[in-house]
Amino acid sequence: MRIAVMGAGGVGGCLGGLLAKAGNDVSLIARGEHLEAIRANGLKLIRPSGEFVVEVKATDDPAQVGPVNLVLFTVKTLHNRQIISTLRPLIGHETSVLTLQNGVESHEQLSAVLGSQTILPGAFWGSSQIQSPGVISEVVEARISFGEVDETESLRALDIRKVFREAGIETELSPDPMQVLWRKFIVLSAVAGVTSAARMRIKELLRFSDARLMFCDAMEEALAVGLAKGINLPEGLVQESLEYIDGLPSFQTSMHTEYERGLPTELDALSGAVIRLGKQIGVPTPVHSFLYSVLLPHKDGHPAAD
Repeated sequence: MRIAVMGAGGVGGCLGGLLAKAGNDVSLIARGEHLEAIRANGLKLIRPSGEFVVEVKATDDPAQVGPVNLVLFTVKTLHNRQIISTLRPLIGHETSVLTLQNGVESHEQLSAVLGSQTILPGAFWGSSQIQSPGVISEVVEARISFGEVDETESLRALDIRKVFREAGIETELSPDPMQVLWRKFIVLSAVAGVTSAARMRIKELLRFSDARLMFCDAMEEALAVGLAKGINLPEGLVQESLEYIDGLPSFQTSMHTEYERGLPTELDALSGAVIRLGKQIGVPTPVHSFLYSVLLPHKDGHPAAD
């Protein structure tokens, strides 16, 4: 399959590397030192099960790639306004765009520009980050769930699932992708918010009972928003998610890393979205409002020195 990965960072680089290693025609769209390192040395992926280097095409210009069968949209949500329109050279008559961004609004933003028939909403579960230019480190192995917005089982979705599974990526075709997005969003918005505010990884933070309570309250708020919006979510999701997090190895969310490094963050797509959507339907969100206010001063990165 001919695949373009828009945003070859932790998530996109990991998936693109695995798909290229499996023999797909993959083009990574990246920038800066990361792009130059991939061009010079290939992409190195370090996984819990081992590591490898794969030669893969890389560019900073989608027009150099042209129409593809599949676009993986894995850029940070804060770049959407500038980036989405640049996807047009990648779109042909039979192109699918699988968005694996954080948050629950990406597929709507893409649909507004590219047309809803092109978009497949999905969620990425795992933990992978750029360790150094050209090198991706995967701590928690990738798992993907996606589906059609209209909840049908299409031939294109089955083909994409087959390609991912052949690359060794655990992939689920969901009959209810909105539920998938919200299940991840409820957990991630809480994890990213509390760990970024505390400057501590979630495994270490959950040893403190008060922090554990705040984490659960943050998940409950997002769950209440999702239920009020009519999303089909189980009422026991918070306890289930807490047990899931407790069972994972120590990891760090990308937003926590961004705050540590003074980089622009996805705060608006996570706690910001909980607050914004809560206001739209009259659901109070005091914990996420607190986390947002604490994290807001450096949401766009550390101010440049005069």
